[in-house]
Amino acid sequence: MNERNSLWGWGVVVGIVSCHDGGQADFRPPTPLQASPASACTELRKQPNVDSAKLVSSSGEYCQVNGHIPPTDPKAPSIHFQVNLPSNWNHKALQYGGGGFDGTLITGVEQVDMGPTGTPTPLARGYVTFGDDSGHQSKSITDGSFAMNDEALANYGGLTLKKTHDAAASLIHARYGTPAARTYFYGNSTGGRDGLTVVQRWPADYDGIVVNRPALSYTGVRLSNVRLGRALYSNNGVGWLNKKKIVHLLNSVMAACDTLDGAKDGIVANMAACRAKSDAILQTERCANGGDTGNTCLSDAQIATVQTVASPLQLPYPLANGVTRYAGYDILAGAVFAGPHTTRDFGTSSKPANPADKDDANQWVTGDQWVKYFITRIPKFDSLTLDPSNPGAYQSRIQDVSALCDATNSDVSAFRNKGGKIIMTHGLADEIISAGSSIDYFDALVQRFGRPTVDEFVRFYLMPGVGHGTGPFHPGIDSLAALEQWVESGTAPETLVMSDLNEATEGRTRPLCRYPAWPKYISGNMQSASSFQCVTE
Repeated sequence: MNERNSLWGWGVVVGIVSCHDGGQADFRPPTPLQASPASACTELRKQPNVDSAKLVSSSGEYCQVNGHIPPTDPKAPSIHFQVNLPSNWNHKALQYGGGGFDGTLITGVEQVDMGPTGTPTPLARGYVTFGDDSGHQSKSITDGSFAMNDEALANYGGLTLKKTHDAAASLIHARYGTPAARTYFYGNSTGGRDGLTVVQRWPADYDGIVVNRPALSYTGVRLSNVRLGRALYSNNGVGWLNKKKIVHLLNSVMAACDTLDGAKDGIVANMAACRAKSDAILQTERCANGGDTGNTCLSDAQIATVQTVASPLQLPYPLANGVTRYAGYDILAGAVFAGPHTTRDFGTSSKPANPADKDDANQWVTGDQWVKYFITRIPKFDSLTLDPSNPGAYQSRIQDVSALCDATNSDVSAFRNKGGKIIMTHGLADEIISAGSSIDYFDALVQRFGRPTVDEFVRFYLMPGVGHGTGPFHPGIDSLAALEQWVESGTAPETLVMSDLNEATEGRTRPLCRYPAWPKYISGNMQSASSFQCVTE
């Protein structure tokens, strides 16, 4: 039994139409509803696994349908979903991805994460929009306890995306009597991983995706979280850095690198030139004799931690799709691990709690949850004892979880052959998901297909100054409109424009350059994208 058909054993809503893969419908499609929007919405309550359906008069009139997909395992939680069906439908559908460990219902009524100010939501524009809670319910996106259950973990790993997609397809056909002409996906972080997952596993279901800061090498980032925790907290925390030390380091980075792109604007854009200065920056940051003498310098142990954060994690064993590394973070080139542009740092204590809590390093909290619940399934396990490079008896489990959760397969031939398009972005100041992981995936696509072929269906943009929903530049980009133009009109996006949504610098713009280009200031108003040029020098 193949993966697609096996999903029916997971409690998918009946009446789904396989409208994209050329196969026969699994069941006879329901009769379309011809009544008024209010009556049609009421009738949807009769559809399988629908819990409620109500007509809402905001963001344009739409029928809000909430439902659940029951599990096969009685101990597993249901998948909760929401599908919004506008009365004035544009014949398109948009699925939203989640974030973190999920557990919260993605309603699909909100603006996409990086939508420019004043842009109507996709729902207001006539899209059917939908999302789910990834198959478990939690009050926190840093709670990984659901992964103790096999079915809940498999749902989170990707199966919930297919199940919810098919439930939405059934409701679309029931409401309008026809499938969506186009189906898109939009996601950030874990939701970005979700977007790449669907085109790698169910390419026939989608016409295009936008993925931002994708956690595509999911196991890689969690192993990197663990490595960071071990660097911070081992040996009684001698390598731990408080906020003042990190801010001092980042200020030194900015002093050395801010103007390398021609503009003194608090943004590092010329990454190659900045990275070349990293050793010199660390040398100037070193405390006298290598001991910890205060907040204006780093001890040798703290420098070693910074170097660990900045360097790639190389594994002596393969993860899914043969991946053996996770890229380092640009802590020495402007990634925002502390300071006024982020709330994330290395915590307030050199001794972590067990389990890790809000006072510990943000990355360590998620790494600790992953070790306890995804890998060992021992809630009181001391995660600091797991060596990512030599996990011993847990290696095979790590590899199994990688196969469930990672979206690193570069063979997207089926999606490319059907004309599917991908827009992928990543902030160069990201402190949660390494921008280098997206670069590695793009390079893997180029290695498989060649750059000319990749250019036919992928656009990849790196965003200077942009963190993980944080950073000195908080971007607004109409990437969904760019995707629509590409899929529906054949107009491929080139240089885009991003506007800053940060309150202090709101309204300034920068060009969004196709990788590997970056924006260099030429002349004119430094607040305007027109004063910059995309270069590869």
